[in-house]
Parts: sequence; C-alpha cells; structure tokens
Amino acid sequence: MTWQTNRDGEVPEVKREIALENFRLAFQLVGTHWRTVDKGWSYAEHQHPLLELNVVLQGSQAAMVSGQEYIQNAGDLLLIRPDELHRCRNAAEEPMTYFALHLDVDDPDLYDLLGRIEQHLFHADSPIVRQLMPHIEELMEICSADSDYDMSRRLDIRIKVMQVLLILTMEARSLSQPHPGRSGRPHGEYSVPLLRHRERISLEKKVQRLFSAPYMRDDQRDEATLPSFRWAGVFTLQIDDKAFWQSTDRFWMKEQLTEDMRELGTVVVIEDGPFMSAAVLTARHTVPNMEEIVLKKKRTLEERLRIPIKLGFGGITAAVSELRSLYRNSLRQLGHAGEEDEELLRYEFVSRIIRSAMQIIETEYGDKELSLVKLAKRLGVTPNYLSGQFSAQTGATFTHHLTSIRMRQAIRLMRDTNMKIYQVGEQVGYADHAYFSRLFKMTVGVSPAKYRLSQQSS
Repeated sequence: MTWQTNRDGEVPEVKREIALENFRLAFQLVGTHWRTVDKGWSYAEHQHPLLELNVVLQGSQAAMVSGQEYIQNAGDLLLIRPDELHRCRNAAEEPMTYFALHLDVDDPDLYDLLGRIEQHLFHADSPIVRQLMPHIEELMEICSADSDYDMSRRLDIRIKVMQVLLILTMEARSLSQPHPGRSGRPHGEYSVPLLRHRERISLEKKVQRLFSAPYMRDDQRDEATLPSFRWAGVFTLQIDDKAFWQSTDRFWMKEQLTEDMRELGTVVVIEDGPFMSAAVLTARHTVPNMEEIVLKKKRTLEERLRIPIKLGFGGITAAVSELRSLYRNSLRQLGHAGEEDEELLRYEFVSRIIRSAMQIIETEYGDKELSLVKLAKRLGVTPNYLSGQFSAQTGATFTHHLTSIRMRQAIRLMRDTNMKIYQVGEQVGYADHAYFSRLFKMTVGVSPAKYRLSQQSS
C-alpha cells in the first residue's frame, strides 16, 4: 500500500494532523471446554503458554497453581497465567462441573497488561466474576445449541470471547504495577513454548490457505512459506460421530497425529468437522510409505476412541502447487468430490517409468500373471532397475504396491458385492485361495470371513 501525501506543493500544507500508531491485535481461543467429572477425578500437573480461565459451575475443585492450593466452589473463577504449573482434582464427594477457557493474545502491550493480574482465585460474588459469568454462560449456550456450525454462530462465539477479553483487560488496567512473581522476561518477550505454539498456528493457516485456494505464483505462494521439504503427503480423516467433535477427544486426536507422525517430518493438522486433514512434510530423500503409516494410525485411533473413522489418502507430491489437488483427492475418496473435476495428481512426483508402472498395476491388478519381470519387459527396462527405482522413488517395493492395491479392491468387493471369498481372491489376482486368505488377514487384521461378517452386522 502506498500512502499519498500533500507535500508535493500542489495543495496547501495541513496546519495540524494526528496519525494513530499502527498496531495489530490478534487473539486465539484454544481447547475451550466444559465437563462434568465424578468423585476422585484429577488432572495431572501440567503447564501451557496460554491464559486460562477456569470456572466451577457445580461442586468443588481443589487446584494447585505454582505451589499454592486453592479451593473453588460453585461460581468461583481461577485465573492461571501463561506457563504456570498447575493441577486440579474434584474436592467433593459428588460430581463436579467446570468450564475452562484458554486464550492467547498476540499483542505485546495487552499480553503484558494481562500479566499484571496477580490474583488467582476470584469468588463468585466478586465484581469481575459477576461481569464475566453472563458472557461465559451465553458462550456455553451458543456452543451447546444443536445447530449447524455456520458463520453466524462462529461470529457469536467470537463476540463473546472479545467481551470476556475486554473485561479482563479493564481489570488489568486497574492495577498500576506488574506483579513481582511474573516470569521476569522483558516487555514483549515471549516464552519458547508460546512462540512454538504461535508458529504452529501460523503454519496451520498457511496450509489451510493452500488447501482452500488454487495455487497462484503471482501471489508468491511458494515453498518459502513452508518448512523445507522434499516430499509432502496429504490425507483426511472423516469422523461422523457428533459427540467426538463436542469433546476434548478431538484435541487429543490432533496432538496424537502431530506427535506420532513427527518422525516423518513436520505434521500440520487442520480441523474442519467432520474432517481432520493433515499435510506431512518430510525431508527424506526417498518417498516414505505414508499411506501404510496413515492406515495403521487410523486403526490405532479407532481402537482408542472406539468410533469409526474413514480415511481418504490424497497422495504424495514434491511441489507446493499440488497440495490442493491432493487435499481434494482425499475428500474425493471420502465421497466429497465438490464441483470441480480436477485431475488427480497422485503420481506426478515420480518418473515417467514408475508412473506408468503404477498406472498398469492400478488397472491390471486382477491379472494373476502380473509380476515385476513381466512389468519390466513391457516398460523396456530390466527387473533390477525397475525394482530399485520403485523403492527409491516411492519408499516401497513393487510387491507392496501390488498387494496394497489388490487388498483395497478385495475389501471393496467384500463390502459391496455378494461374491464368494474365493471369487474375490480370483478377481483381484490370487489363484491360491488359502494364500489370499492369509495375505488378507495379515494386511487387514482379520480373516476374509470375519471381515465380511463384521460388515453384515454393522
């Protein structure tokens, strides 16, 4: 943006002018929830780089903050500053309900101002709690309503959070000096955990923009906007269980995906119920077998959460420009193609020979004679060369790719047709019925008969 001034002599000079300073104010709501817990419940000691407001709605809670114990009764507010160690437990013999709001304010002045609130516990009859509770109750009512998560509802939530932030700011303004127990960092200097948190949020926004809008080099949306990587994989998990999206399980699942796949590189997870999509950025020279890794992770999550999860694997690419296509591919596999009929770019990152080999496998997997030797002859290369290139460029062997495609098709036939099990095996390229059954169980985890039975009972 270029600002025009009147100092070129064409108009008279302004006699008096006041220009407001430039600033940017951003805040983020993270992991906000409320829950009812039974007698004996406790939450282990932990810390986070966020400002936490914790209100007991029913019962009594004992909280330890920075070595000091506080007893919260119904209506009492506990304010926990960023990076403070804290733990809590149900202090009563009956169930206890509490509400927790986590907030990050990305503004040096306001961040330090909120740090002046030295007091932790505010009783229900205190002025600040009387001002906050109507907005917290309205926020809970908005979020509890059984309605679509539309723009109007999202705006109502933001308005309530801004009102909460305003009340906290005015409380902090009434204090003249920062409390002596604060971290001791200079004004505007943030903790390492907070900086990492904000970097992660910033990265999520970048990837979300790449997913949502076509790639345009005119906008200079290139590799410099993301961490350095050689390959990027994209997948989407669909969870239709509404209770999941209204529980803290979704926070846990996001953290699990981020942490458990960190060995591959940078993992960016984006929530957009009923979808949880991820971009995995890896610096490995060979392409990792992400599809198999993600499939195993999906099964583990299903076992832990005890809910069905659908997987759409978009593919792998070496270019930022293809991330959106892979994302749309993952949605397409879940039955959400959208209006655009984009070409699938799943194999654009490999050489022409390997891409041709993959296309042949995908279309001719039912050929019982299909082998590495036969495929190499068709492509005009030696079997050793083709085997080496498969492993180097895709991170998996020819046999793995062929088996993976055959098993995927076998699952589809078992689910969507009444073909006998031996007929399914023959259809996907296995003449030996016993071998097909062993391979199916090793890949899927159950025998073909048990898999079909589970599909019939669901």
